[in-house]
Amino acid sequence: MPKFRTADINDFFNLTGGGVRRYHLEKLRYMAKRDDIEYHLLLPSDRAAIEVFGNARVHHVPALHVGAGYRLMLNPLRLRAVLQTIQPDLVEVGSPYNTPDMVRFALWGRDVPIVGFWHANYPVTDIGRVFARQGERAGKLGERLAWWWARRTYGQFAATMAATDCMIEQLQGNGVGRVVHTPLGVDTQMFHPKHRDHALRQSWGAGPEQVVMAWAGRLSEEKNYHALLGAYEILRSTTDHKPVLVIAGHGPGLPEAQALAARYPEVRCLGFVEQSRQMAKILASVDVLAALCPYETFGLAAVEAMASGAAVLGAAQMSIGELLSVCRSGIALEHATPESVAEAWLELLRPGRAALLGARGRVEVEQRYSWRATFSRIVQVYQQVLAEANHARLLGPAITPLLTDDTAPSSDDHELPEERLHL
Repeated sequence: MPKFRTADINDFFNLTGGGVRRYHLEKLRYMAKRDDIEYHLLLPSDRAAIEVFGNARVHHVPALHVGAGYRLMLNPLRLRAVLQTIQPDLVEVGSPYNTPDMVRFALWGRDVPIVGFWHANYPVTDIGRVFARQGERAGKLGERLAWWWARRTYGQFAATMAATDCMIEQLQGNGVGRVVHTPLGVDTQMFHPKHRDHALRQSWGAGPEQVVMAWAGRLSEEKNYHALLGAYEILRSTTDHKPVLVIAGHGPGLPEAQALAARYPEVRCLGFVEQSRQMAKILASVDVLAALCPYETFGLAAVEAMASGAAVLGAAQMSIGELLSVCRSGIALEHATPESVAEAWLELLRPGRAALLGARGRVEVEQRYSWRATFSRIVQVYQQVLAEANHARLLGPAITPLLTDDTAPSSDDHELPEERLHL
């Protein structure tokens, strides 16, 4: 297929971490090496600027700061001007609210196919869960309205990519068609048990045989960090254990995590860890990761922990539950409450239990997940959508199934763009 030009647009890119940020940084370094694609990543920013990485470009688009590391692109004329300069053959949209309509306006007058990536289960997490504070009926109404919006936006795209089977089932069950399974990946050389740092563990107050629990991700309500902090309080008040807990993350719950660390010397609150290499060292140096969010669309931190040789204590719902079922590398909780987390935590403190689960997870992740496989598959989606668009221009629409084959995993070991990206 001839060289083509693609633009990637996402308001969910957060400067303080998260799976969406990791997805785009990994994609950027992959696309920078491709000679057959001219890749443009449009990110909400505090300024207008362009950065060049091989065959890839990062366009900083001035956007409104809305707190917690997020910005929203609200000026459709500005977005239209950027896309007119790029002249993409295909556009990927990764955020659901105003972005799809803004992109359609920005492409008005041009026959450019749009694909979507379903990064967040927002009808449930952002709308239904928030509306439910006013009552069960309000929650259900909010979720129905959000799924209507999803059908109106993502449902009209040429294709929608989703990372897990359970998310695909939910999308299709709510009327969003043409969904293709596109698992995310992990750099299994960066996230590797060999990076275990005993000096780092000692700085946390952990002995060689002590089990260290970790949290890695946003400290926000939907992530269910409260269950972990509550479980720690239960263990300290009802048992003789003084478990070591390492919290790496940022968000509204950071003051609570810092308060827990101030009360107990065995709790370390690291805040936002910017560099992946440092996070890889942390995950290799802990023994268990808590991934308690019941809404995840993939659970990237959990996969990175598995690759690092850590066991996972996770929610049984949605993607974390699916990952644990596939990789058999931890404990899945049907109801991740402080009490149930504390009970499972005690189970993982048994000698050798966490190490056995972590070793099993490492083997499974090596066989199943890689960023190269992820982005090779995404390029195949792009190519098929472009081929269908060209066919439709000449002969009329011809819809064919999207991708039934999988790309084999392989390692990723070249430079990370976050080390040079001026965010």
